Amino acid sequence: RVLCDVPCSGDGTLRKNPEVWSRWNPEFGAGLHMLQLRLALRAIALLRVGGCLAYSTCSLNPAEDEAVVAELLRRCHGAVQVVDVRS
Repeated sequence: RVLCDVPCSGDGTLRKNPEVWSRWNPEFGAGLHMLQLRLALRAIALLRVGGCLAYSTCSLNPAEDEAVVAELLRRCHGAVQVVDVRS
């Protein structure tokens, strides 16, 4: 198992962390996308076959979450999959 808790814009913490507002801008999350992707790709490289990667941010920005996961799936050509962990 690998936990990949990547650096993010922190926009998901705005309610409890008001100082994030002073440094937040729409481009900040987009600027982190490539770093987050590189870290997640490295995390996948560390997995054993059948392993589990948990990708984590405290952002609500799709560029930092869904777009990173979509690109991982695209680059891995079916070698990784998204699983429902609710149960």
